[in-house]
Amino acid sequence: MKSQHRTLSIAVLLLLVLAACATNPATKSSDFVMMSEEQELVLGQQAAAEVSKSLPLLDEKDPLVRYVDSVGQKLAAVSDRPDLFYRFHVVDNADINAFALPGGYIYIHRGLLIHMNSEAELAAVLGHEIGHVTARHAVKQYSKAQAYQLGAMITSIFLPIPQGASMLSNLIAMAVIRGYGRDAELQSDELSIRYLTRAGYNPNATIGILKTLKRLEDIDAREKKDAGDKVAKYHGAFSTHPETEKRIKAVVAKAALSQQAIGITNRRALLAAIDGYPYGDSAEQGAVVGQRFLHPDLGIQLKFPEGWVITNTPATLQARLRKKDVYFQLQLKELRKRQSAAEVLRSMFPGRHLKMLDDTGTQSGMPFAHAEVRMSAPHVSLAMIDAYVFLKGDQAFILAMWSKRDDFSRYLSDFSSIARSFRRYDSKRDGDIPRIALHHWQANDSWERLAIKSNHILGRFTADKLTALNGMDITEHPRTGDLVKTVR
Repeated sequence: MKSQHRTLSIAVLLLLVLAACATNPATKSSDFVMMSEEQELVLGQQAAAEVSKSLPLLDEKDPLVRYVDSVGQKLAAVSDRPDLFYRFHVVDNADINAFALPGGYIYIHRGLLIHMNSEAELAAVLGHEIGHVTARHAVKQYSKAQAYQLGAMITSIFLPIPQGASMLSNLIAMAVIRGYGRDAELQSDELSIRYLTRAGYNPNATIGILKTLKRLEDIDAREKKDAGDKVAKYHGAFSTHPETEKRIKAVVAKAALSQQAIGITNRRALLAAIDGYPYGDSAEQGAVVGQRFLHPDLGIQLKFPEGWVITNTPATLQARLRKKDVYFQLQLKELRKRQSAAEVLRSMFPGRHLKMLDDTGTQSGMPFAHAEVRMSAPHVSLAMIDAYVFLKGDQAFILAMWSKRDDFSRYLSDFSSIARSFRRYDSKRDGDIPRIALHHWQANDSWERLAIKSNHILGRFTADKLTALNGMDITEHPRTGDLVKTVR
């Protein structure tokens, strides 16, 4: 009886596999898919609804979103699936990323947008993401997962199958974080060139944006090495995309592009569109400005001594003394009831050896408490923490600074300096978050001179970041009078 059930189920699976072969709209090849176009569109709509809840999106009426949409629609109209309604969104954060969901939902992060240097480069990225949609890359990945589950069900026909994580959540994570695999990324590069050419854009823009990605990867690696952190071969939003150098070579070889390739570039249109937008994180997320951290929305700011490397993450503000095991972390805690700063501080370190140094202080109108905490957990057995809590209404800001116990006294002056700098944000006194500004290159300009003029607003590697922002290497310079991007 068992073998009959298994034979019947395998026969059903084979029928499903045969029925699941469909012609790919972009490649015209036969693909294994277990989803109709209608199901694909519904899936994309559901995934887009989830993304809108979890990522900060600029309003669809924002001028930058309208500009991106106008470029995207030109490419969509000449794509291999022009009958779909394509929707283009801008994610309002500093990530270097873009992604596509099934059915024509395209997202590009502001962090990637500001590093583009022509409308053609924007078209290259949007064309790449449209390629994921037209080639149904998400559908193919989704079908593979379904087939795996079906195969598991057949081989375990008499056993219950655990459901595991939501397939929809997995699809979103794949699109946003991991991409659709190396072969799919290369295929989308090729499709992007196809759509760029059809829409009248210069296809060499694909090479330009890929080179910018490579420069940003190199700067990121240098920053991590300079701080003393480990450098992974792949990182960030493009972690599973093919190595950028290989992508550049593959695009050039397969498309047989020449240096005389013609088509629309529209550099000034792109520069005008991004002028004035934040360089890094927005006012809602806080921003690193040189050795300072500003958070206009929370109404706070603080400053770090020279030598500290600052990293703003969605959950915490982190910093590290360059190449030292000396760290800082700022966390926000929403209070549910009225508590003193000392009570909050004690609740943050329950069961620890805590020495209260000040529990009645006030700084910038905010009550604060200060304590030293001796850690005894196995993984931090020799650590000492210099801890502060500042109260601002129903918000508690927890500053924790730590090092090895034997070295603790050496860094107290840095810890004290950071804590003393914590105060309420004032726009007139503390300035704005870093924003893109346009500048006509002068005869005596250099990237290092612009970095110095900005007071190294982007940190130790400001000059390198400005060159990457303008699609150049540090040894390249614009012509006198050329319009370039700076950060103010």
